[in-house]
Amino acid sequence: MKKPTSAPVEVKPARRLTDAEYEALFFRLLAKVEQGLTRGGVKGLLAVNGVTEAELIIWLRGFGERLLVADAPNQELGRRLVQLRDLGMDLGEVAYQIGVQLQPEETNDVVIPSASEEITEVGEAETWLNRGNEQLMTGDFEAALASYDQVLQFKPDDHQAWDNRGAALGNLGRNEEAIASFDKALYFQPDFYQTWYNQGIALRDLGRYEEAIASFEKALDIQPEYHHAWHNRGAALSDLGRYEEAIVSFDKALYFQHDDHYTWNGRGIALRNLGRYEEAIASFDKALYFQIDYHYAWYNQGIALRDLGRYEEAIISFDQSVQFKSDYYHAWSERGVVLGNLERYEEAIASFDKALNLQPDYHYAWHNRGAALSNLERDEEAIASYDQALQFKPDYHQTWHNRGIAAGQSRNCDPYLSLLSAVARRNPDLNQRGYDGKLASYEEGLKYCPQPEAQGLLHQAIGNAHYFQGLSQRHPRTYYRKAVKSYNESLKFLTVADFPQLRLEVLRDLIRVHLHLGKTTEAQELKRLGTDLLRRLLDESQNPTQKKQLTLKFVSFQQFTVDLAVQSGNWCAALELAEEGKNACLGWLLPNLPEDSTSKPHQPKLAQIQQLLNPTTAIVYWHLSPYALHTFILTENKPPVILQTSSQHLQQFETWTKTWNEEYSKHRKGKDSLPEAQPTWRDHLPSKLQQLREILDIAAIVNIINDQESNSIQNLILIPHRDLHLFPLHATFPDNFTITYLPSAQIGINLKKFNPNPTPIHQLPILSIENPNHEGYGSLPYAEIESAAINQLFPISQQLAQNQATNQEVINALQNNYGILHFTGHGFYNFNNPQKSALALSGKDLLTLEEIYNIPNLNKYQLVTLSACETAITNQQTITAEYVGLVSAFLAQGVNTVISTLWTVPDNSSGFFMIYFYWQLKKGKPPALALKKSQKWLSNLTFAKLERIYKLIFPKLPREEVPLRPFIRPYIAAIPSMSIAEKQQKLYANPYYWAGFTITGC
Repeated sequence: MKKPTSAPVEVKPARRLTDAEYEALFFRLLAKVEQGLTRGGVKGLLAVNGVTEAELIIWLRGFGERLLVADAPNQELGRRLVQLRDLGMDLGEVAYQIGVQLQPEETNDVVIPSASEEITEVGEAETWLNRGNEQLMTGDFEAALASYDQVLQFKPDDHQAWDNRGAALGNLGRNEEAIASFDKALYFQPDFYQTWYNQGIALRDLGRYEEAIASFEKALDIQPEYHHAWHNRGAALSDLGRYEEAIVSFDKALYFQHDDHYTWNGRGIALRNLGRYEEAIASFDKALYFQIDYHYAWYNQGIALRDLGRYEEAIISFDQSVQFKSDYYHAWSERGVVLGNLERYEEAIASFDKALNLQPDYHYAWHNRGAALSNLERDEEAIASYDQALQFKPDYHQTWHNRGIAAGQSRNCDPYLSLLSAVARRNPDLNQRGYDGKLASYEEGLKYCPQPEAQGLLHQAIGNAHYFQGLSQRHPRTYYRKAVKSYNESLKFLTVADFPQLRLEVLRDLIRVHLHLGKTTEAQELKRLGTDLLRRLLDESQNPTQKKQLTLKFVSFQQFTVDLAVQSGNWCAALELAEEGKNACLGWLLPNLPEDSTSKPHQPKLAQIQQLLNPTTAIVYWHLSPYALHTFILTENKPPVILQTSSQHLQQFETWTKTWNEEYSKHRKGKDSLPEAQPTWRDHLPSKLQQLREILDIAAIVNIINDQESNSIQNLILIPHRDLHLFPLHATFPDNFTITYLPSAQIGINLKKFNPNPTPIHQLPILSIENPNHEGYGSLPYAEIESAAINQLFPISQQLAQNQATNQEVINALQNNYGILHFTGHGFYNFNNPQKSALALSGKDLLTLEEIYNIPNLNKYQLVTLSACETAITNQQTITAEYVGLVSAFLAQGVNTVISTLWTVPDNSSGFFMIYFYWQLKKGKPPALALKKSQKWLSNLTFAKLERIYKLIFPKLPREEVPLRPFIRPYIAAIPSMSIAEKQQKLYANPYYWAGFTITGC
């Protein structure tokens, strides 16, 4: 979804002081003048306090009137006021006039002219100047302009009049005339910093940012402590994208005026644009500390929180923004975008509607409203919303693009909505749907969007439409050739100089279609060009975070090297390239791993990978690229065998993944538990796994394995790639295999080096972290039962339960080298920042992936069990590079084996599973076999079997034992009264209860 641009940095106007503040400032000025303060010093004092001379004069006139009608004598004050005339300032002249009236007995020789007496030209100019200043302060800019013009008739060299005249013109939006007026002021008074500052404001308003910066710097040469100039210099630097310099300028402004909320806000925007989101949020917090009702800061804080994927917090910030400024439609619109990211589409539409009630022509809100409707599969309404956006901004290519997608998804045009659409009335072809509807929208967009970027992206969209249409055809080559033509047309507009990253995206699409056409030479040349361009961009990038993001965004160029090696028949090289790419991505995503993916430890050759094999073990290694899904099958001392899937299989897998994510997301949010709901993700799970089995061609993989080793293979190591990490692949294989997972072959090799002779697990002490009561997560009632039963099996154990499981206590306990860590609680995956994925501990505490990676001596642990944690990604984004979760962090630290769950398993079935698993370990079974037996046992568990187990366990428990005895006793009493059918019913046959458990490691 397209996000609205951030609100502009607001320039802080001069603050009007209270009468008491003006009086305190004026008397401080009088005291300093008596101590020898010069004219320049007076100007500096006023600037530091953010007050102009004109403002102080207006206040002084009112103050003088109050003094003149007072009964108390003010001769001494009058004397001091008269002295101000020596400063040679307009302020001194006004003070002098008041002063002589306060001491008439000492100034009999001074004649105060009456209204009837002739006024000199100087006096006339001063009268008009004062009147203009008052009009300027009250916002009557047209009248002020007329008054200043009167001043200049009498006194054409009055720099203050020229300056204030420019300010009035600027406030009227007549910035070119304002600059001419400022130039006149500077001609007569070149060292007046306020004029340089005001000229900078006008230049910035005109978009002449370099000139504006030069003007602000002139002001600062004269008055280095003028924080407004530092602030607006920073704003102009931000306008130019020079954010690092902008932050320096904002910091300088804050040095002189620490409580300026406008500057804290501008600083936050610059930090956000650098991707330094946490620092940006801290800066917005400062702005709000000094001005809690500043709606721009709330809005911008929401944007930064959105960028971090902290959507719930972002909504709170947007809500605060509209609370203080209910008509701020940008915040309503952005709130809708974030609600859409949370898949709360109905609420998102309501938020967009609120924005559109306030600003009916706000095309971003119409555009994003259409995207929310598309996500609800209300495609015809979405098209109508996109058409509204295009009515107000027909040259916005993204709307044409999204409209094409909606038209492609819709099959039946709604004649009523089409009749209302001005866009569709102009071109009836836009009423088409499907493939033709896509093309019609994109081609119409080309007519309205002349910008090179828009032309390039729309031609790319046309190419994609041809490509995906070809995937669904029996004879696709015609469509592929059309795609090539459109992609090449796109490259004419997306040049290396102007749009390097967009060009890389088109090159990626072009390589993919050439591979489909079998044009390996062309694909290789395009990959070379793309790789060279990517390397250049990486060399030019100075920001490590941006460099990492760029590498992961275009990892597909490395993935294509695997496809090209496969097409050339060099399967060994293809496997080694796949492993190299996998470890490079892991190195980027895991903290502290060497970043140089070319170092030898990250490039195991085939012979090293085969160290993981033995006569009874095979490896199934998948590789996904934008072009193909390849499956490598390795057995001991033999070259890899590759199973190539068709492009249709890849498309089927992508569609399957999309549906899985959508259904799982609904399940996770409880939306599929309503009585009226259709069959749920859980209900569909057996059939979904059967579909995955067919897409991955598991039967063919098993046949290859059996043919290779004459049925001697009993153990499989599965090495998934990208989205495949998130699915229970083990549940698609026959149950005669014992299966473990590895993130990469290199990690398996490392683990063998860490633990060449591991201690039998059943002899190790255990650290048990039980059900931390983290805010935001519900309690797990069976966690205490599970932990109590497991701890009975181990002679040495330490327990941290609920409030005890703080971050510091857990880290301290982990360093005691127990050998086994059992965690029963909640965990989550952070898609936007994998290092912030975490286990939920007591209160608000977390144990993040980053912290896990920095705990010393974790390689002393043979087993980590994350019971009831959800390690799968929970939104609908797909993985383009590599998956790194909590499991990867423990393995990278040298933990030999990690048990985890792909989804949150109900804690009663999870408890049964874990108790049986540890019981198998205690009997000496290796973890992989113990897990397999536990899955089979749970899937066949009945009340009759439970009764036998409970009757076996109960007599062995101490009489005062809790919580197991109170838990078991009711079951022993109730089960005998059940019918035979009830006793024999399988409680957990659905894969939902047992397939989510996975084992990773050696």
